[in-house]
Amino acid sequence: MSGAIRHALLRGVENLLIIGFVAMIAMVFGNVVLRYVFNSGITTSEEASRMIFVWLTFGGAFLVAKDGNHLGMTTVVVMLGRNGRWWCRLAAEALSLLCMALLVGGCWRQSVINIDNYAPVTGIPLAVTYIAGLLCGLGIGALNLIALFDLLTGRMPDSALVIGADSEELAAFEARQRETGPAEARK
Repeated sequence: MSGAIRHALLRGVENLLIIGFVAMIAMVFGNVVLRYVFNSGITTSEEASRMIFVWLTFGGAFLVAKDGNHLGMTTVVVMLGRNGRWWCRLAAEALSLLCMALLVGGCWRQSVINIDNYAPVTGIPLAVTYIAGLLCGLGIGALNLIALFDLLTGRMPDSALVIGADSEELAAFEARQRETGPAEARK
């Protein structure tokens, strides 16, 4: 996939999540105002905002995984040698791929089961909720497969062996390592 198409698709996902977030906030806030001020409400608001929230959660999880910013044990992994970091990255990607396979399988089964079950107020099939998990699992699973391919073929640079949200401790450790050398920084 060319870089421009990939960038456009990712930007589209981000924009859809922003639109969903704004719509969810508007529905929930509007419903609260209607309940407390006018003693009424919009019945579909609660169901629709709940479904949007599920989609936001899974869409956000995919975008964070794409950037490699999920929480990790970066402080521990960075202290390992290159081989230790390589094996940790391999284990993390393989275990994440296993989790995504379980997520996809479970969401697929739930989607099939709930395709004919409808939300009581909106009438939207409940499978819509599970499709969010299915798509997220497929997306993150694809990212895992790409990372495993790069790792096993030697295409992954050493700087990409440690992934996860950086902490202040990690930044301080890396600065000490650059100044004093790897052996002294571990002290």
